[in-house]
Amino acid sequence: MTQRFEGLSLAQFKRLAATTGRTLRHQPAAIGLIGPLGAGKTTFVKNFARSLGIKKIKSPTFTIINNFRLGGRQLYHIDFYRLSKQSELKPLGVPELLKQKTDLILIEWLDKFPALKKSCDLIINISFAKNADERNITIYKN
Repeated sequence: MTQRFEGLSLAQFKRLAATTGRTLRHQPAAIGLIGPLGAGKTTFVKNFARSLGIKKIKSPTFTIINNFRLGGRQLYHIDFYRLSKQSELKPLGVPELLKQKTDLILIEWLDKFPALKKSCDLIINISFAKNADERNITIYKN
């Protein structure tokens, strides 16, 4: 299944992220985020997490993985921006996280490791619209 949203304003984009978060609140899911630098991947994660009651979200560009407690499970925010080799994923525990299917996992820069796409329940592609303040979103469900 594919959903496409074109020309979303920042407010609409944030609402879409929050709605996605509320929809997935009680179920495990791996979500891959794809898009160019500055498109809004971290903004999506922040608004997704806020809808779950998590207030302080910082991009894990340098730490690679941030995790937050969600009741009896975790929300993992992973950023592959600084990674370039598949071999870097195993020491971080990424393959195990994706196999567990118990938590919420949001991965920025999923396109750097295409083999992981099959492990994601949703893939969200964020792109710039004609108007620089708007975004086009395509959501693919695996």
